[in-house]
Amino acid sequence: MSSESGKRKAWSVLAYTVADDRADSNALDASVGRELKSICSGADFAELSVAVQVDFKRSTGVFRGVLAEAPPMTRSPSGFEDIHARSNPLWRAVRARLQHSKLRLLKERIDLNAARASVLKEFLHFGVKECPADRHLVFFYGHGYGPLGLFYDEDPDHTDRKTMPLRGLARSLESMGGNAAVILFRACQAGTLEAVYELRDAGEFMIASQAIVPIAGAWPWETLLTSLTRSAESGDVARSIAQQLALFLTPFSNRKPLGDVPCSVIDLGAARAIVEPLKALARALDGARRNPVRSAACAAAMEHARVGFPGDHSQPGDPALLDVATMCDHLQKLGGDPVAGPARALGKVVMSRLVKFQHSQHGLHRGVALYCKPVKNSERSHIYDKRFEAADDPRYRKLALSRATGWDRIALNPLK
Repeated sequence: MSSESGKRKAWSVLAYTVADDRADSNALDASVGRELKSICSGADFAELSVAVQVDFKRSTGVFRGVLAEAPPMTRSPSGFEDIHARSNPLWRAVRARLQHSKLRLLKERIDLNAARASVLKEFLHFGVKECPADRHLVFFYGHGYGPLGLFYDEDPDHTDRKTMPLRGLARSLESMGGNAAVILFRACQAGTLEAVYELRDAGEFMIASQAIVPIAGAWPWETLLTSLTRSAESGDVARSIAQQLALFLTPFSNRKPLGDVPCSVIDLGAARAIVEPLKALARALDGARRNPVRSAACAAAMEHARVGFPGDHSQPGDPALLDVATMCDHLQKLGGDPVAGPARALGKVVMSRLVKFQHSQHGLHRGVALYCKPVKNSERSHIYDKRFEAADDPRYRKLALSRATGWDRIALNPLK
């Protein structure tokens, strides 16, 4: 069944996984293998097809797999070659579990930098062509660094080591032509306002966590993928997936060693509504600097919105992120201060229009986060590192949210 003559599916899943990281650990390699087996097993349906790309840390080159009733016999993309599943233990196991789908497997001849947006964009185009569908669920699995981007990889000659900026992620998704109905992240701290606003034209809904996501264990894809029905609205699909994830993560055994793994559904169509209230809030907080009493009161209110630390398993989070709803609640309590009105307006938009579902075991994470450099305990941050300020600060100023609202004036120079 080719893409030209075959039945167009209601949904396809495009899964992009990068197991590399900044450390020597290859812990993600095994976890990625389990995740891909789970996805491929759950995708054996007549109304669903899957394209995956995986870059393992301990293996040179990228694998691409396509699962459909009969994958289109198109020419292999430049730099890739078709290989048999028996050449790799993971793909042998995947192929053995298939019932109605067939597997087409390709391997890259060279080692691309999977943290480059151009590599992601090429995969997404490949996936859309190989798995034509009315709507796509795009799944990202790898390390996350909040507003500073996703993934970590290097060029084959080791000259360029990088993460993928949010803008590169957004442009790659936008190139799909608006078919990314649900963007699902299994990546730490992807649930930020910076990511939401950057992805405003890249998809309909986003599912992400504003805290740490455990490496161990595979998600329950056989259950999650039952949400992808032809008749369901995209928002209902996103909510169903998030609710099932929340249920899955409720037992400690499915999220250990973490005491809390929050997840949220974000309506990307409401992203533009945060601009005016956040711009007004940034202006009011900037104005508070001229008055030591006001500045101290605003700073104290914002400090209440910092939740946890990456290494704290009982209260995971990051001191460089503010929980937006909590920040707005505490700033509202300053009564007649000029920050109260904008904080109230921002909180209302975020909780009534932007966040469509949120779940947290402890209730401290309430849907979405916002970057603000830590004023203490900075050495315990996963996102902020003083050694990289010279590179990270300009990158943050270039984010669409910074340019639209001026929040970078607060984020990079917080009130103390």
